[in-house]
Formats: sequence, C-alpha cells, structure tokens
Amino acid sequence: MSVLPSPPPPLTGVTPGSSCSVSALTPLILTLLSCLLVLNPLGISRGPSTRPSLCEEQSLQDLQNLKERDLTVTGDGGTPLSEGQKARVSLARAVYQDADIYLLDDLLSAVDAEVSRHLFEQCIRQTLKEKITILVTHQLQYLEETSQILILKDGKTVKRGTYSEFLKSRVDILSLFDKGNKQSEPSPVPGTPTLISESLGQSLQSPRTSLKDAAPEDQDTENIQVILPLEDQLEGKVEFKTYANYFTAGAHWSVIIFLILVNIAAQVAYALQDWWLLNWANVKSGLYFGTNVEEATDVMFVLNWFLAVYSGLTVSTILFGITRSLLIFYVLANSSQTLHNKMLESILRAPVLFFSRNPIGRILNRFSKDIGHMDDLLPQIFQDFIQTFLLVIGVMGVMVAVIPWIAILVIPFGMILFVVQWYFLRTSRDVKRLESAAQSPVFSHLASSLQGLETIRAYKAEHKFQKLFDSHQDLHSEACFLLLTMSQQFAVYLDVICAIFVTIVAFAALILADTLNPGEVGLVLSLIITLTGMFQWCIRQSTEVENMMISVERGIEYTDLEKEAPWELEYRPPPSWPHEGRIYFTYVNVKYSLDGPLVLKNLDTLIDPREKRGIVGRTGAGKSSLITALFRLLEPEEPDIWIDGIWTTNIGLHDLRKKMSVASQEPVLFTGTMRKNLDPFNEHTDEELWNALEEVQLKDNIEHLPGKMNAELAESGLNLSVGQRQLVCLARAILKKNQILIIDKATSNVDPRTDELIQKKIREKFAHCTVLTITHRLSNVIDCQRISVLESGRRKETGQPNDLLQNRNSLFYKMVQQLGKEEVAVLTERAK
Repeated sequence: MSVLPSPPPPLTGVTPGSSCSVSALTPLILTLLSCLLVLNPLGISRGPSTRPSLCEEQSLQDLQNLKERDLTVTGDGGTPLSEGQKARVSLARAVYQDADIYLLDDLLSAVDAEVSRHLFEQCIRQTLKEKITILVTHQLQYLEETSQILILKDGKTVKRGTYSEFLKSRVDILSLFDKGNKQSEPSPVPGTPTLISESLGQSLQSPRTSLKDAAPEDQDTENIQVILPLEDQLEGKVEFKTYANYFTAGAHWSVIIFLILVNIAAQVAYALQDWWLLNWANVKSGLYFGTNVEEATDVMFVLNWFLAVYSGLTVSTILFGITRSLLIFYVLANSSQTLHNKMLESILRAPVLFFSRNPIGRILNRFSKDIGHMDDLLPQIFQDFIQTFLLVIGVMGVMVAVIPWIAILVIPFGMILFVVQWYFLRTSRDVKRLESAAQSPVFSHLASSLQGLETIRAYKAEHKFQKLFDSHQDLHSEACFLLLTMSQQFAVYLDVICAIFVTIVAFAALILADTLNPGEVGLVLSLIITLTGMFQWCIRQSTEVENMMISVERGIEYTDLEKEAPWELEYRPPPSWPHEGRIYFTYVNVKYSLDGPLVLKNLDTLIDPREKRGIVGRTGAGKSSLITALFRLLEPEEPDIWIDGIWTTNIGLHDLRKKMSVASQEPVLFTGTMRKNLDPFNEHTDEELWNALEEVQLKDNIEHLPGKMNAELAESGLNLSVGQRQLVCLARAILKKNQILIIDKATSNVDPRTDELIQKKIREKFAHCTVLTITHRLSNVIDCQRISVLESGRRKETGQPNDLLQNRNSLFYKMVQQLGKEEVAVLTERAK
C-alpha cells in the first residue's frame, strides 16, 4: 500500500494511465451503497444495475439478512458489519470500480476454507478473469491458479516464477520463508516475508462475531442488526436536578451554602456603599447650605465617621468579591473534574454493545467540547450571572428604598424582560442541543477518514471526503451561527426595552425633582445608568448559563450509563483458581441485545483439564461469541458457564478475566514502548520478555528496532504490520502464564511457517494448561486433542481430529476438503 502515493514502474503489458483499484487489509466502511459510490473516482453511475454484483461479492444471504439491504447505514468502523463483511464490502468496492489493475492486500487471512474457496472461484476467477490482479496473501493453496509468484523478504525479491517453474525446480516455497520472519504486508520492521502473486487471485477477510455469512440454516444466528440510534437529546428546560448535581459534584452542600452567603454579603456591602454615600452626600449638602449647624469638632467627627464606614464597606466589598470569585471557580472547576472522572469511569464500565451503538465521534464530542465548556466557559459565565443578578437586585432595592414609586415601573419592566427571556429560551435550548449533537458527525468522519486514509488516497477520493467533511462542518456551523444570531437579536430587544425604561425613569425623576433632594435624584440617575447595562446583561447571561448547562446535562447522561457486572464481589475465588482449567458450557444462550436473536443457542460442551481444544466453523458460526460469553463481555441468559467448580457469574469480572489469557484477531496496542505493551504493570524481567518474544518468533525483529525493548510504538502500533501486532498481543498473553489460554485467530495474518513454529511453541509451553484455539486455519487445530465444530450458534460435532476426518458426513471433513489436495493429505496424515 505504501507504493500507492507515487506511480510504480510500468508493468509488462500494462498501458500507462491504466486505472487501479485497491482492496486494503484494513477496510474503510461508510455505508453499504455509499462505500461503493463515494469512492468511485470516475463518478460513474452504476448503482441499481450493479447491485446484483455487490450481492454476489459479499454473498446474497448477508444482504438479505440486513433490514435495509445495500442501503443499510453503518457506523464507525462499519458497525454493525462483521470483519468479514467489511472486507467483502471493500472487495466489492474495488470490483465496482471496473479498473484495469487490482491490488488486493491479504483479505483471505481470516476466512474459513469453504467461504474462501467460494469467493476465490466466483469473484476472482470469474469476475476478474480479464483483469490484472496482484494478490498479497499467505493462502498458498491458490498459488497454482496464478500466472506469476513473487516472494519477498526484507523488501527484496527472493524468488520469482510461475507455479510450474517452482514444481520443475523442486523448490519448496515454505523453505524460502525464514522462520524468524512473518506477516504479509510491508513493515518498517525488517525481516518480513511477503507473498505476492500477480494473477487472477484474491479473496477476502471474514467475520468474527457479529453476522452470519454463509451457514445454510438459521441465517440470523449472528446477523445482529445493531441499530445506530440518533444521539439522545432531552427536551424542555434544564431540570433543577441537573444544577444540583453539577454543584454538589464540586463541593458539599455546606460549602455551597457558604458560597451563597458570601455572595449575598458581597452584594449587601456593595449596596450599602451607595446608601451610605447618599447619607454622606446629604450631610455634606446640609453643612454646605447651612441647614445643619454643628460644632467644628462634631463636624470633623461626623465626616471622619462617614469616611471610615465607607472605607470599611469598600474593603468588605473587595474582600467578599475576591472570596466569592475564588470560591465559585474552585467549586465549578471541581465539579467539571468530578463529572469528567465519573464519565470516564462510566464509559470504562459500559458494556461492549454501547460502543457498537455509539460512534466514537459522540463520545469524543462529550469529552472534548462539552467538558471544555464546563472547564473554560461555564465558571466564568456563572460567576458573571451571579454577580450581575445580585447587583440588579441590590440596585433595584436601593432605588425602591429611596424612591418607592419606582416600583410601579420596575415590576412591569421586569415582567416584560422575563417574558422575552422565556420566549428566547424555548428556542435557544433546543438549538444549543442541536449544535452540540451536530459536532459529533464531524469527529466521527474525521476519525474514519484517518483510519482509511490509504484507501481514500488510493481511490483519489480526497476531494469527495473533504466535501463530506465540509457538509458535516456546515451543518454544525449553521446551528452555531443560528445560536449566535439569536443571541445577538435577543440582546437588541433587551437594549431597546432597557433604553425605554431608562428614558421613562429619567423624565419621571426630572418631573418630580421638586419633591426630591439632589442626592436622591443623583443616586437614582446613576443607578439607572448602571441598571441599563446590568439588567439586560443579567438576562443574557442567565440564558447563556441555561445554554451552557446543556453541556452539563449531556455530561451527566454519560455518568449514568448501563454498567457491566461488578468488578469484584464479596465472594472471591481462591488465589490458585483455576488450578485445573476444566470449563463446562451448560446450554449457553447469549444475545447481543434484549430484543435481538440468540447468537449462541443451547451450546453445551465440556473441556477437560489441560485439554487442547480446537474450535472451528463457518464464518459467523459463533466461535468468537463463545469467547465473548466466557469473558462475560456478553452476559449469558442464565449462570451456565462453570470453571473448576465455580460459576462465572458468581465472581467479579476482575477475578474472572485476569485468570484467563486471550490473544484476539484484532490486536490492541497502545502508544508507548514495546516493554510497556508487553508488561504494562512491570511484573516481568527483561529475560522473560525476550523469551516471550522468541516464542512468538518476534525476537529478531524487535532487536533490529531502534531502542529494542524501549522502542516507541506509534498509535495502535501502526509502525508494525498487522501480523506483528498480533504476535505482540500473543506474547503478552503468554507472559500472564494463566491456566487457561484462548487464541482467537491470533495468527491469521502470519505466514504459515511462522504460524507452525508458534503453534509448536504454544503446545510445548502450555502443555499443562487448557488451550482453546479458534481459527480458520485448520492446520492450527489438527494437532488438538479434540475439535468442536460450531454452526449457527450450536455445537454440531465434537471429536478427535482423526475420527472427524474418517466421517465423510462430518462438517470438519467437508471443511478440510475445501483446501488444496496436498494440504488435505498433510492434515490427514498429521491427524493420525
């Protein structure tokens, strides 16, 4: 894929300017139909006429099991499609381009043999028979169908030729793979062998857990129609409970009461300043006009007294103001931090289905923009509102106390303003909720675009994705601009109303000037000027507080999500549990949702202590769902999984999960050093880490990295190939040294020779442990003591590999027959 940005050297028989289509190892999924149309670089309209082709590529049964067929809306990463369906959509998109050259990057690695053979024959050998197809693969059984075979190692060509030439020269293809090398895709880590066949060949990746692809019965076994609901939006005003939860998250009620008293004291001190200044002015006026005749010493005492009290009130106002400001910011900052921590804890405790139903953009939106509002804007706006509200109350109280008739004007004035505010808030609240929700698609689109950047560039669809991003951004900007213009219009109305009120009061004060002394007239006029700005600003800030509380409302929603079972219960299993590794599934029934179909149906099987059990089945048969139920990522309907005498539902999730090791098909690595990814809790020595890497055939690769064990991994380990990421996760699982090891297609992207060596090491190292191996590579389970074959969520057969192969009616026998003749002979011999 790295050669895509720059044109490759011309190929023999390829006309310069030929179009190229790509099906990547990591598929980019938008919606079933739009993923074909959006990435069409030529803009060719082929929708209705080519939908049968789409159905043919990804199997008609799968599309029929989706409610909206090819118009099914998918979420982030292709939810609700399984991994195999995503890959088939990616392949269908490539075929839809009707290109001259097809680059297909190891899409067969996780597909069971029967589906793989069907797709290879129907899609590649027929649909693409007139096309130049470059296949990167480890599926060696298809090499005889290719016109050229190119074997790479360390970025260099090891061998090149046709399949017949390899046979004539008696070259063993597997011998060309160094045992320390792996993976099927280029990697910055040296020593990565790659098979590239320039041929008619390609196939695709397969589902893991969600949807059933090709089982002949019970087609809906794993076709879980995970509905992607619109983002929840409350209606109406923000409830008082939201305000109470917000404040109590930052401080105890006693601190909040103290904060209220400090605010009242600050405003009383501020109002008393004006009232005291009025009395001081009256005394000075009386002395000036001679109405008050006092002794000189008495006059100085009175004036000094007024000055001292006024100074005390001023200092009190400053101290109370600073105290309330610091206290407000302290409480609200703590509230924001507490809500963030509760949201994070709730997200970490949420069941897996929550992340299938909610795109990553929604979660990021609440943790970025909403938390940002609580951190940056809300404390300042809240402080401003409280100060202006108390100031307005104090000013109006002083005015009414000095000139009681002003109450006749103030009461209707206040009623008009609150009616205008109520009318504005009815709309602005909903617009604010719409604006908050409209930013989620922006985050989601950006995340999916970065994830599928290689595919977007390969299809020259940058402009289309930019336009799609612009449309999401425009929708958010429209809501944001609407909220801004509404706020400005609201401010204009308030200014007009306040101006009218000031004019009326000013003229009334002039008309009644004869009945008032100059101090009272001056006080009223100065307070009216203050009130003009403060009143409308108080109303505006109150509406802004209500709007900003939408962010708190959205944050509190995420603090009360549905949670998994408790991490720890009162009953704790013994430290040595499980000491044998006996697992008993007793008629397990599992659903992905309460109203969804069963993905495991009355599945019962007993796994003996230290048994090596292989679990195979058609794509979507329920293999990974079995492991999901074992780890209680999905809760069985009844307590029906038993490990060494303890029901898994009777212990906490931590006690259960930490006692089992798992290496899954989807490798999970974190930004940091290789050491931190292997041993995040510093529980192992360097020697143990290197030994684990050696057991998974990664030691040589890591030794060539700068920094070796301290080499920094990129986000999600993107500076390693997919196969190498899988091996790192497998090494991490091996280091835990648990009695139960589960390998869920963990070597699907590793070349056969390396895979064989890894399986041998696992059998040796875990000889005294229970090992469950889920795979589509039948060679990985042929040495197991017993093999279980699943279909449609049920266990169809269990037995020793040789017994199953002797029964021509067994599903396992039919699966083996889908492989090449040589591999069938090898597996039959190994099973004896």
